[in-house]
Amino acid sequence: MKNLKPRGGARPSAVEALRIASAQAPELPPARMEADDRPTTLNLRLRMSTVTALTAKAKAAGLTQKQVVCQALAASGIAVAPADLEDRTPRRRF
Repeated sequence: MKNLKPRGGARPSAVEALRIASAQAPELPPARMEADDRPTTLNLRLRMSTVTALTAKAKAAGLTQKQVVCQALAASGIAVAPADLEDRTPRRRF
């Protein structure tokens, strides 16, 4: 790390950065970044009896285990993304 050059000064504060940006392009509105609602993984450690019951419920309803869990979360008042309530299982190609 000895070969790295030091930065040429401190970074501007958020207020200073906005001032610089508005001076450079006054006709453009400030950019807003949308929060990315991308898929991620949730890992649960459950008892075998719970997983067996979840599997039986999902099969009986014709749903995936994820759909059963997400429907229960939605029913308890948690905001669940519509994509999480869909069956997004990859289909086999023949």
